[in-house]
Amino acid sequence: MGKSDLIEKYIQQKASEEELETITRLMAEDAVFKEEVSFHLALRQAVKKEESQTMKLRLQQLEQRKMKRLQNVQKLWKIAAVLVVGLGVFWLFNRSTDYEKIYVANFKPYPNIVAPTVREPGATESNKENAFRYYDQRDYAKAAAAFKEWYNEDKTGYANFYYGISLMADNQVGKAVEVLADPGWEVPEKYQSQTDWYLALGYLKTENKEKAMAYLEKVLTDGARAEQAREILKKIK
Repeated sequence: MGKSDLIEKYIQQKASEEELETITRLMAEDAVFKEEVSFHLALRQAVKKEESQTMKLRLQQLEQRKMKRLQNVQKLWKIAAVLVVGLGVFWLFNRSTDYEKIYVANFKPYPNIVAPTVREPGATESNKENAFRYYDQRDYAKAAAAFKEWYNEDKTGYANFYYGISLMADNQVGKAVEVLADPGWEVPEKYQSQTDWYLALGYLKTENKEKAMAYLEKVLTDGARAEQAREILKKIK
């Protein structure tokens, strides 16, 4: 069994006694393995902390969009009666709604595990601290601007990653996909799978099924998001 599989079982509390012994031994002997375990545990805790509030906000946004769509549907039916569009329009509308539901159910802004937003009184706030402060306050429009400024200064990969996620959280999904898919930035190794995950969701949101499936297939090799990716693929194939 590979190390990534052991880590997945460990963080999901599904490891057997024999596997736990192996994990304990590897953590004592392999500093890189120990760091990976600590990273995934910290990420899991951060995700759980953010999950409840973020989902509530996204569901509220979805409800507002549903109300707007309901009004639009009523107008579409009147037009359909004149233009004889009928079932074709209805099918297209429902397909879009399904993608939207999948996106809303799975999208959550990536937690801040890079920089705490605690600043000593009187200290000058750096671009990094400024960007994460807006991010933690869920002011994603300002966070996006701050991360972009930070990235333009020193090309830090984390800055571009959080820039893309901030755009996505601010409902600028198309622009977020352009940022994260841009081959001109160097993705930090630990964030490659997460970048693939958010690109998959971004392409789902924009109804680019082919690219969404391609990125979901990449995510299948990562234990942290593999199950979610597998469920989405079942729904859209």
